Amino acid sequence: AQIRENNSWIEVDLLENRFVGGIVTWGRRHGSTQYVETFKIEYRIDGSSDWTKYTDISGSLLTFAGNEDTYQPVLNDFAERIVARYIRLYPLSWEEWPTMRWELLGCAKCKFSHLTQCSS
Repeated sequence: AQIRENNSWIEVDLLENRFVGGIVTWGRRHGSTQYVETFKIEYRIDGSSDWTKYTDISGSLLTFAGNEDTYQPVLNDFAERIVARYIRLYPLSWEEWPTMRWELLGCAKCKFSHLTQCSS
């Protein structure tokens, strides 16, 4: 990225609705000082055009703590797992550039008969 925009995001398509229970983030590799310090998450299910902001139990937008360096992974478990096909991560603050690696934690074996049920 050549422009540091505050409204930038990165999106993953899981190809079908999945249960997602957390996220792991890292900074950029190989001696740089580029990493995301805080971020927010939005998600949506297959067939919907409405994005849902990840919030805490009171409905307040949740800001996740990201990295403090480039090499230590940071785990953020979701208090409530979500069902989503698409997930967007919005960097809110960063060191040098909003550069990161990330991995979603979820259930790859779950098949949905309803959005609230999971069967293996």
